[in-house]
Amino acid sequence: MRFHGHKGPYLAWGYRAARLAEERLSPKGLKDLVCRARLPLRTPYTCILDGVQTGSRCTLGKCNLVVEEGDEVVLVFECNGRVLRVKPAIDLEGVSKKYGLEEGFEYVLSSPSSFLFEVSVDG
Repeated sequence: MRFHGHKGPYLAWGYRAARLAEERLSPKGLKDLVCRARLPLRTPYTCILDGVQTGSRCTLGKCNLVVEEGDEVVLVFECNGRVLRVKPAIDLEGVSKKYGLEEGFEYVLSSPSSFLFEVSVDG
């Protein structure tokens, strides 16, 4: 988590979502996976983007992480005609308030995917 500078539940959630996309969509090449992230463009929501970059092959530098302003968090991963949509199933703000940054980070990393995500797959 050196890339981001500190631990937190939003960072961990983005990381876990990216790992889920990597596992489910199985990209082969560096640019096979694309993430379109729609979320509020302010912290702590933007911490999710650093989690996505550290958990997947999607980065701003390679232009396969596309960021859009939105009212809610939705990550749409695309790979070889398959689409994986991921939304939070948990209240990340509530986790942050209840556990704080470090403990919230560990809580999200250790929680089952079914608890963390609403997922839909097309293709």
